[in-house]
Amino acid sequence: MTFASLSKFVSALLLITAPGAAFAATVGSGGTVNFGQTVVSNSCAISATDGSIGVSGNRNLITSDSGAGTGSAKFNGTLAAASISALSNLTITGSVIVETPTLSGGSTPSSSELKIGNTGWSAQKMVLPLGSEGELASTPVHVKFSPPAGSKFANGTYTASTTVTCSDSAP
Repeated sequence: MTFASLSKFVSALLLITAPGAAFAATVGSGGTVNFGQTVVSNSCAISATDGSIGVSGNRNLITSDSGAGTGSAKFNGTLAAASISALSNLTITGSVIVETPTLSGGSTPSSSELKIGNTGWSAQKMVLPLGSEGELASTPVHVKFSPPAGSKFANGTYTASTTVTCSDSAP
């Protein structure tokens, strides 16, 4: 390569990379790149572990909490709390609702109560706020039932349950 041809090459190179230099024209038609749709909606996944209930020796209490009896109450059955947790995209605007428990079996209880975590007993549904990331850490849930007024629980097999749901409004 001669000095003259090298000089022309460098000049052409500088012309191409210099500010304001002309660039190649668009050839043919342009195209569009599309992105698929997404759906934005509230979500909440509740995880639950079952508990178990027992009856006091004198049949005046069915519960999952051995501390629910008076004094040194003895229970038949294995008492264990259930547990609930939740993961959602609701952040602190959401809540978990635990309804008043129900008891099925030989007698209809005169009262149905629940206790969540370290709260006291309540005969009303309980509303738990979600954390800043939309979570509810694993939380124990206990149930307690009193027999019909003036009597004790009849012989039979009993089961207890409660409904747990998410809401998109804070408590």
